Amino acid sequence: MSAQTPRQGATYTGRKLHGLVVQQLGHRVVGGTYAAGSVLPNEELLCQELAVSRTALREAVKVLAAKGLLEARPRIGTRVRSRDHWNLLDPDILAWRCATGVDAEFLRHLTELREIIEPSAAALAATSRTSEQLEAIASALHAMEAASNITEWVQADLGFHTAVLKATNNPLLMPLAAIIGSALESLLGVTARTSDNFNQALPDHRKVFEAIQAQEPQNALHRMAGMLSDTRKLIRQTIQPDVS
Repeated sequence: MSAQTPRQGATYTGRKLHGLVVQQLGHRVVGGTYAAGSVLPNEELLCQELAVSRTALREAVKVLAAKGLLEARPRIGTRVRSRDHWNLLDPDILAWRCATGVDAEFLRHLTELREIIEPSAAALAATSRTSEQLEAIASALHAMEAASNITEWVQADLGFHTAVLKATNNPLLMPLAAIIGSALESLLGVTARTSDNFNQALPDHRKVFEAIQAQEPQNALHRMAGMLSDTRKLIRQTIQPDVS
């Protein structure tokens, strides 16, 4: 995935132009093109490079400042803030992070986040899910069963975990589906591509579904926790293949 750059001679207006500029600058900051502590090129140069107006550029800078990426200072310019100021759970930042390539530390942090959230979410889904939400989980499981390649598997796997989170019916947990979803595809792609069989985790997903279907919260929690523990081990083997 790569950030889309406004094309020379193309006509972009309104929200579409605004989104393109935000995406391009955000991708550059998160990807390290503009390092932490550095000052962005001046407005005139950036406007020429991106083929946008000063107004569009300034609006994009405001959005990225709200996400913690940038800081505008009088007589100094727009500076890139250090990573500890970034809103790392922002879906856009996670998506840009995945688009620039994942490293061992990122994978570890993402796995830890999932292990904290998803087992308890599965337990809550077992007691809170509606029949329609159970059907959504089942539909994702069926898509995993039918997947004939890695790409189809990753999309179906993402749909499964998102459906479980939504089935909690907790208004504070449900937005995490979008947050995790923006980065989960990258993690799932790595683990699937390093498996001997990309769908080897299918039985584990089926057991999670069956526990939610039977409304057994503790069983759902343990099944999800076990599956994520296996994912962590697979990632460790991928990063350090000589470590058993």
